[in-house]
Amino acid sequence: MNYLLIWDIDGTLIRTKGVGKRAMNAAFYKLFGIKDGFGPINMAGMLDAVIVRKAFEIHNIPVVLPDGRENADIKRFYELYIEALSAEISMIHGSVACPGILELLKTLHRQDTFHNVLGTGNIEAGARLKLSVDDMNRYFPTGSFGDRQIERYQLIEEAIINSEKYFKINFQRDKIFVIGDTPKDVECGNKLGIKSIGVATGSYNKEQLSEHGADYVFDNLSDITGFLEIF
Repeated sequence: MNYLLIWDIDGTLIRTKGVGKRAMNAAFYKLFGIKDGFGPINMAGMLDAVIVRKAFEIHNIPVVLPDGRENADIKRFYELYIEALSAEISMIHGSVACPGILELLKTLHRQDTFHNVLGTGNIEAGARLKLSVDDMNRYFPTGSFGDRQIERYQLIEEAIINSEKYFKINFQRDKIFVIGDTPKDVECGNKLGIKSIGVATGSYNKEQLSEHGADYVFDNLSDITGFLEIF
């Protein structure tokens, strides 16, 4: 039996106390001289590509130029963001993993039936930087990332496609699980006909995740036995 587990990052695998938003604000200020450029935006469950364009629009900065080309400042923003994020990450001392995550990933990694991948709104460079703090990248060889402006469910669908190519396995829909801390993660599962596991280690509690239709809900993933009982 092969199970595909598609993991969100922020609030699910790790809690970095806003390093991503701080890095984005720093990059925005360096590029445009605007402080707290992302302040009004609720980033939970959103893709970076969507978040960045939303910030541009809020501050009346064109995303697309009159000739139809994308504003080159978007590419420059991402470069500055990764620089700022690297600086933020370098100042972290100790683990940023959510409760139980490191032990759970070790347990899953030892079993051939589980295949862990990412389905995250972070751009890939940002995702890999954040996961480097606890050396988690080794558990996630592929996935899908928020580098493009698509819907969240399309991101998860892309993660499934990329995973099937990488592992050379045709995963059955009832053996695919999306794991996240926001209603958006849960809604992806409902829309795609796959299972969803809600984890209340982010901004939403168990009741809220259940109300959005999560198949399983946990306070956190420190109960490894309870998690494995799902399968």
